[in-house]
Amino acid sequence: MKKFLVMMLALMVGITAVDAQPTKKQIKAIKGEIAQWQSEGWKIAPGNLSMAEQILMQKEYMKRTDEAGEPLYTFSESSAVGQTYKAAQFAAMRGVKIAASDEFESEITSIIEQDLANKQQALDRAVSVDKVLSRTKEVLSNRLPRGIKIISVYRELKTKNIEVRLMYAYNYNQVKSQIADAAQDALAKEIDEMVNGK
Repeated sequence: MKKFLVMMLALMVGITAVDAQPTKKQIKAIKGEIAQWQSEGWKIAPGNLSMAEQILMQKEYMKRTDEAGEPLYTFSESSAVGQTYKAAQFAAMRGVKIAASDEFESEITSIIEQDLANKQQALDRAVSVDKVLSRTKEVLSNRLPRGIKIISVYRELKTKNIEVRLMYAYNYNQVKSQIADAAQDALAKEIDEMVNGK
């Protein structure tokens, strides 16, 4: 386990195992996080990365930035409980997408307000930005790609139900056009309903 952590940490910080070794502090921190997860009852489902790999992946993606030095990824996390692993996983994935659309709220609001400024003169009454925002987030949560799975763990509860915890990373630049499309579609529908009294 220690050798694996040393190799993964070396890759994470961009050094080779020959040139330098990760510090004992780094290895200890990863081991501490793994111990914490395990003490809380979290396990890895078959086919997923080990806890060490998931923790290292999370740290790596959190460090990535774009050309302007801004974080390249936004992270969305959710957990859900179900009678089966599949039911809990499905509910957690839905929660991840809803949380992701919440992360993009300021961008969505900006697009809506800009579009409204262009269309407001042709309307005889005000459009509810909050209503369009809510509708846009719903549309966006259905259209978002799955993202990059960072964390996927589960645990069995005393009730015999299963709790699944998921974290996905979304590349902001890749979902920008989807945000704009979802906002425009939601705004068009709201205007149509308002004008036609639906």
